[in-house]
Amino acid sequence: MKRAYTVPLPIALFALLLVFAGGCKKELTIADPPPGADNPLELEVSNTFDWKTTRNITLEVTGLTIPVNIRNTLQVKSINEERVYLKNQLFINRDYTLKFTIPAYDTAVLITFGSIRTTVNVIPDVIYFDFHSP
Repeated sequence: MKRAYTVPLPIALFALLLVFAGGCKKELTIADPPPGADNPLELEVSNTFDWKTTRNITLEVTGLTIPVNIRNTLQVKSINEERVYLKNQLFINRDYTLKFTIPAYDTAVLITFGSIRTTVNVIPDVIYFDFHSP
């Protein structure tokens, strides 16, 4: 007795489905680009437009007047703590001037030193920090 082989029928149906699905084409309409300069060098931009994507920030750190050399890590991070802009080991009894770069769109940063956490606006390009807990 011969056995019927039934596998080719599902394979044939699947292949037919692929042929029909691949044959469907959606008509896409391509809109004309807005009128303007084709060359980026021909763009008209205001003279007051700032092309920079980053800002240079100066951090003035005022140390405490104590006779102990306590050292810890000072970090300057984005408010959501996803990016670290500055990370440095500092002594708590010394003054420092540190420079770092942030994206131009950031208006505030988070400064941490041990258990001290403070948010500072960076609207001016110079910010000040001391080790007194806020």
